[in-house]
Amino acid sequence: MRIEQLLYMIEINQTGSISLAAEKLHVSQPNISQAIVSLEEELGVKLFNRSRFGAAPTVEGKLIISKAEEIINKVEELRESVSHHDKELSGLLSIASIPSLCLSVLPGALAVFKEKHPEVELEMLELDYQQIKQEVLSGNVDIGLIALSKQHEENNKQLTVEKLMDNRVMACVGKNSPFAHRTSISIEELANQPILLNSEYLIEKLKKYGEPNILFKLGNSEAAKRVIAEGIAIGFYTELGLKYDPYILTGNTIALEITGEDMDVTFCSIRLRNRHQSIASREFAKELKAIIALN
Repeated sequence: MRIEQLLYMIEINQTGSISLAAEKLHVSQPNISQAIVSLEEELGVKLFNRSRFGAAPTVEGKLIISKAEEIINKVEELRESVSHHDKELSGLLSIASIPSLCLSVLPGALAVFKEKHPEVELEMLELDYQQIKQEVLSGNVDIGLIALSKQHEENNKQLTVEKLMDNRVMACVGKNSPFAHRTSISIEELANQPILLNSEYLIEKLKKYGEPNILFKLGNSEAAKRVIAEGIAIGFYTELGLKYDPYILTGNTIALEITGEDMDVTFCSIRLRNRHQSIASREFAKELKAIIALN
């Protein structure tokens, strides 16, 4: 039994495909296939059921993969402890985040982390919740930063979820909007207005009060904010995401509290439960929490 065989087995389980695992690990597909066959012969069990749709672990395979993940995590811990001794942190730290955090606390946390650990290469992706979840589950990113409704619990057993903070969703209108002089707007009123929305969670909230008039489905982009500022539609952003927003700071956009419905969300970090959490990942999480505490 060799370490690379365990790595191959774990990667096939994560990707659901021998060819995708080979591509990700930069080895040939025949080499991975032969390594898995050899391991099956050595252990005397079938690890994967193979079909034209991919490779799925058998019952015995799932148990062995779980043990393999524990072994690889210990190997990574050993390597890291040796390489980190009297040395700067190095390597790659990949993070995927929703826009609200990219525009608020994340830049400060990244700046502090990079100043302390200049040898760590940072990779940053701005994605939506489902994309982030998939990137974390596939092992492409180390940390995912997401927002969940307070009623939602992430039930995927492959993920470790850590709460960072609660935050309100606000309705944003242009300075010339008939609502601009107010501090709040009801969910019933929003259901009758042209809105700019790309969140299934918020769409379902509004559907309780009628069919939402969704004028555009745009994300957290410059175009979306221009549409709101011009009074064409009402948009939705978290209170934290608006804290440093130039349209809010200049008064071109007004943020209103939404009444009649619980619009709070919870910002969370997610990572693979059975994947070793590197020292760099732990250090970044610490800096992020410190920045959040100041906000």
